[in-house]
Amino acid sequence: MGISQSSSEYITHLSNKSSTKCSRRPAMEGYQATFTQDTPIEAVDWPMNREVQDSGWRPPAGTRVISVDDHGMEEEGLWEKRMSGADRERAPRLWQDKADDRWHMTVDGMNYDVPGIEGLIGEGRPGFWDAKERLKDMDAEGIDVSLFFHSRAMSLVRMEDKAFFARCMDAYNEWLGELCAANPQRLVGVGILPTIYNPADTAAYIEKFKGWGLKALEIPSAPKNVPYNASAMEPMWEAIADSGIPVMFHVGAYLEFRGKGATGANLTKNLGPYRPLWSLLAFSGILERHPNLKVVFCEGGFGWVPWTLQDADRIYQVYETEMKPKLKELPSYYFRRQCYSAIMTDDVGLKLAGEYNLTDNLLWSCDYPHGESVFGESRNEIRKIFDVLGEERAKDVVGRNAAKLWNL
Repeated sequence: MGISQSSSEYITHLSNKSSTKCSRRPAMEGYQATFTQDTPIEAVDWPMNREVQDSGWRPPAGTRVISVDDHGMEEEGLWEKRMSGADRERAPRLWQDKADDRWHMTVDGMNYDVPGIEGLIGEGRPGFWDAKERLKDMDAEGIDVSLFFHSRAMSLVRMEDKAFFARCMDAYNEWLGELCAANPQRLVGVGILPTIYNPADTAAYIEKFKGWGLKALEIPSAPKNVPYNASAMEPMWEAIADSGIPVMFHVGAYLEFRGKGATGANLTKNLGPYRPLWSLLAFSGILERHPNLKVVFCEGGFGWVPWTLQDADRIYQVYETEMKPKLKELPSYYFRRQCYSAIMTDDVGLKLAGEYNLTDNLLWSCDYPHGESVFGESRNEIRKIFDVLGEERAKDVVGRNAAKLWNL
């Protein structure tokens, strides 16, 4: 799970927070979403300890596997190295503690680590920060191309000084473009668009994106005090649509609950944020007014999609007299035309996508190297997609849909 907006509230630590090696079963081996009362509780290895499970199965000839949601750690000292003058004095400090391999970031003396979750669960595998190790893991998993997000950069959105935030994003995006230039056929970095606070600057900023060689962009899924449906945001939506670059949303680490069960409750809630966000984009007319706008929802699964489309259509019909603006089509039309959602392992969502003829809107990701990722079991998850959907639709889901979206 990507870190976007952290919280000062502290939640319960995981029981083995100090462990760097744990005796757990191999990653995701034999996992099935059975939901039966007697399903055994079996721990899964942290990604830093996972070994790739290879049954020998390979996808049919001509299959290209593109993971649309992975992660990479920013370069140690990135902002200090790239910012100058007074900005360098204020620059976010990012470093890896050599004693225990944990990563930390501070801004203006404030700790920007997410409390209550052992960092090594999602940040302990060398491929997270070492591109050569990442490519080895991709090869072992049969992944041809990786679109990868930040680790800590989006957490800077909480800064009060939004102009400084934009300059920090300049440094991050420039670094990301340089990193991907070393292997542009396989590594596609997802840059951060900071113009949510100054929408009129979006078109010019996207030109900077292109100059850095970036092909993918993200905006926050729940920024504070930024109403995406406001008229003032129209220049941003128009510029993104005109650019031809899909806009990506990613789940974040929002710590709403405290105390007993907080870790599980927070993580489960964070993995399901898109029903309200998509509804706002649809009912506000953003999708209708900008038919070339493509929207990608990452790490929220696909099970929410048919349920949400069903309810949105019914709500529009029942409350049609109250709807402002009026839409030319039912809300579900705009999802089918313009929106996509990515799964890692999602038996329910995969089945529903096939049953409701939504596979053109379905993408796949590994979420490397986070705790909830399917790293170590990617081939098995990909095989499941072929088993459920058949060869042609599966090829679309695991690669061709993404290739078209980002012109890869």
